[in-house]
Amino acid sequence: MKNAGFTLEVTVSQSPNEVYDAINRVSEWWSEEITGSTDKLNEAFKYYYKDVHNCTLKIVELVPGKRVAWQVLDNYFSFTKDKQEWTGTTIVFDISVKNNKTIIRFTHEGLVPEYECYNACVGGWTQYVQQSLYCLVTTGKGQPNSKETAFTIHEVVARFMQLAREEKWFEIQEELFADNVKSSDPAGSPYFGYAEGKAAVRKKGQDWVKKVEAAHALYTSEPVVAGHHFAVQRSIDISVQGFGRVKLDELMLYEVKNGRIISEQFFY
Repeated sequence: MKNAGFTLEVTVSQSPNEVYDAINRVSEWWSEEITGSTDKLNEAFKYYYKDVHNCTLKIVELVPGKRVAWQVLDNYFSFTKDKQEWTGTTIVFDISVKNNKTIIRFTHEGLVPEYECYNACVGGWTQYVQQSLYCLVTTGKGQPNSKETAFTIHEVVARFMQLAREEKWFEIQEELFADNVKSSDPAGSPYFGYAEGKAAVRKKGQDWVKKVEAAHALYTSEPVVAGHHFAVQRSIDISVQGFGRVKLDELMLYEVKNGRIISEQFFY
């Protein structure tokens, strides 16, 4: 289906022209690092965010009070195998009026679940459109990314999953854990205890890895994100010194604050 993609709606009391004007002030709701003109037909502008995501977008439609559309000319993601996901897709804002309210219908045409970035992008667009753009329209002040802005939870999760699929758990700790991170297992666990602080948590993992004699099967589910937390289900089948063959099915729960993982809890 040509126009298949991700869609969401926002309803405000402001006029269609006020909404149209706010959408075109992209640096005030998406990113302060937008460069180029964002309100002239056939012009292109660039979005950049921390070497994680950057893209070039061309303005292909501008209908005052009714519609804004951008075509993605090129794109780069650091956390997907296909770095060019988004390239060739179209981002559309349709503006309409119903019951004296203005409705913003946002559609990212071509952003489909088959994309590796899909969940992170859906979370990102939801934050930028339903929160930041909404605030810009209704209060005059949006919540765009800035150079100082930490990763959103969706960006943390995207990077976490990229590394988890490659079984790079120490890289996850190094890149994403806060210095004061806490790690806890069920009380009375024969395998792990409690650790606090990045170095202590790393040692906890290293001590365990030293005991692993063989890995027979390893699996990490897709994440579930809620608020400042995300969880994955992890299944392992390994041979461990002193324990023999261990088959474990666990829930791994993480809390994110200021763009870093501050706690991990394991339930099994």
